[in-house]
Amino acid sequence: MKQTTRRSFLAGTAGATLTAAAGCLGSDDADGTSYEVWALDQGTDQIYIYEPDGDDEFEAVAEIDVNEDVDEFGQVPHMVDFSADYEYAAVACTAGAKTLVYRTEDRELVANLDTGAGSHFAGFTPDDEYIQVDAIGEGAIVRVDADLEDESFDIVDEIVIDDAPAFADRAEEFPADGDGVRGRPICHDYANGHSYHTLGPSVDFAGVVVVDYDAFEIEQVFSPGEIRSNCGTMASPDEETFYFTAGAPSNHEETGGVGEWYALDTETNLPLDPETNEPVDDFSAEDVARDTDGYDAHGFWFTAGGEELWILNRETDNGLVVDPETNEVIDEIEDYGPAPDIMWGSPDDEYMFVTLRGPDPLSGDPHAAEGETPGFSVLSVEDREIVTVIEPDEGNEDSDFHGIGVRVTE
Repeated sequence: MKQTTRRSFLAGTAGATLTAAAGCLGSDDADGTSYEVWALDQGTDQIYIYEPDGDDEFEAVAEIDVNEDVDEFGQVPHMVDFSADYEYAAVACTAGAKTLVYRTEDRELVANLDTGAGSHFAGFTPDDEYIQVDAIGEGAIVRVDADLEDESFDIVDEIVIDDAPAFADRAEEFPADGDGVRGRPICHDYANGHSYHTLGPSVDFAGVVVVDYDAFEIEQVFSPGEIRSNCGTMASPDEETFYFTAGAPSNHEETGGVGEWYALDTETNLPLDPETNEPVDDFSAEDVARDTDGYDAHGFWFTAGGEELWILNRETDNGLVVDPETNEVIDEIEDYGPAPDIMWGSPDDEYMFVTLRGPDPLSGDPHAAEGETPGFSVLSVEDREIVTVIEPDEGNEDSDFHGIGVRVTE
């Protein structure tokens, strides 16, 4: 396998700086925190890295060519996650059936792992001992042993969801897809010793499995009749509440469109009632689902202080701001940009960075995911408005951004 990589360092070039309309942010924020934005173009297999450069300018400082790193075209880098110290990045590649691990300081590839068809999201466990990969095509959660000190990464185990006893006991509550598979993992996050994995990819095959990630076994399942989630996962900063989204476009025949979010108490692993915000043990998805005021609910993120949870709808381009203390909607986002997908906030609470899909989207229903300006929008957290849109490969109809991450560098 080819391990050498090409890097395009763009600082100082004529087209590298993009100017926003208002505000001020440099490479160091007011608290002295530096960061960079990693934006994944799954349509062209490129990863673009930007840094804030003052006066709401963002400078492109590097570009990772995934094709050259793996010596193979068409990997579709879909999502990115960082180790706790931000020194390593895990990039899940759906078409390539791989998880790539990069050393972030010099953007060098250190591991190329065959984690299986539809490797959709790869996330470091909180202790950085493992990377868990949601492999849609395999119907499996893949476990990678991660020795960061020695830069050694090995696939050591997997959970085939349909074969797991806790899931098999309730298998009839989960419809089988055309291949006879009932549980395909989509995304996950961690809280209180567990990882929470949504199922899908369509809302028709939604649900949640809860994994004890030390024992690496499924402990609990939620059927689509209980928590109809097929997309986003997000633990609150204090890990006391876990959030899910559910989405479908307005042309979805069975539902006519879905935009929902759910809140779950992680102490009891029970959903919170939308009226009382208390755990309920007798419920259906209809009882505990909350409306996102749009179609195809997808990505979400907390502000750095954990005071707000932002949620977006991919088809209708809008979203909500939620107070996680009460789980009440406190504001609305009128426009994230055309076909928004995944978001991540800056560590200084100045911005939300939101990927925007391309005119020929490689994932998601085109009715909801077809965009106009592939790249990412930058929203002011204070004003709730777009201050700039960054298109790294403007004019390329193959460009299609999906994953995004903010890496703290100091």
